[in-house]
Amino acid sequence: MNDRARALLESFSTLGAVDTTCHLGQWPFRLSAAADAASLTTRARRHGLSSVWVSSLAALFGFDTRTGNEACLAAADGDLLQPFAVLNPGEPGWEDELAWASEAGFAGVRIAPGIHGYPAAQAAGLLAACAQVALPVQMLVRLDDARVRHPRWPAADPSVPDIAELLIAREAGPLLLSGLNWDEWDELQRHLGGQVPPDVLLDLWHVNGPNQVADALAQNPARWVFGSGFPVQAPEPTMLQLAASTLSATVLDAIVRRNAETFLAVRP
Repeated sequence: MNDRARALLESFSTLGAVDTTCHLGQWPFRLSAAADAASLTTRARRHGLSSVWVSSLAALFGFDTRTGNEACLAAADGDLLQPFAVLNPGEPGWEDELAWASEAGFAGVRIAPGIHGYPAAQAAGLLAACAQVALPVQMLVRLDDARVRHPRWPAADPSVPDIAELLIAREAGPLLLSGLNWDEWDELQRHLGGQVPPDVLLDLWHVNGPNQVADALAQNPARWVFGSGFPVQAPEPTMLQLAASTLSATVLDAIVRRNAETFLAVRP
């Protein structure tokens, strides 16, 4: 890393950013991609993060979600590390799991249709139920880039039309889409006639590119949040892209902190 990059990361660390997309546990396809509460806390302090939203990778890949969710709740402090429960609306009993997650004190819910193997639109009922208990929902559209995905992993990312169908069926409650790229966002807007509800947000880990990409976020700054995808993804590219942009201080603050805080504020 050169001096310019180090200076940019130092600048980013002054923003008090919220990282909306982190994971606890071991990514099964790369040994170095792992994080526990201690390593996430160390990284958060290094980069000046004010909050880190986490769920358990074991809840995505295990035979059940409860075991990983319990481990996440035990590891997260509820202050710097905000726990999100992974739920699977394709499995019977998700209503009971949601009731448990709400009572246990999770900050939000994550769903992963591509990993758990159900159409995204099938989550409409879960989204409605989450809205009833004031739990915001984050959809993990993908955790990795399909171009470098392990060839034996059968996960199929939900298509843009499938996501659009969910947004049409959705009744209420904020929704954060994690892992869409810029072209997919354009396509999603076209499917919805440009009428994407204002409480649907997107994170940035899969929107990396030249500086002009980050500068374009100023067109709709209320739509975006910072999310790194760590430890599956390296957080520094997104941090550097934002720090090197020409975004105003107000817009940058909205993207890295304020939008995420507003999204989470639905939880009393």
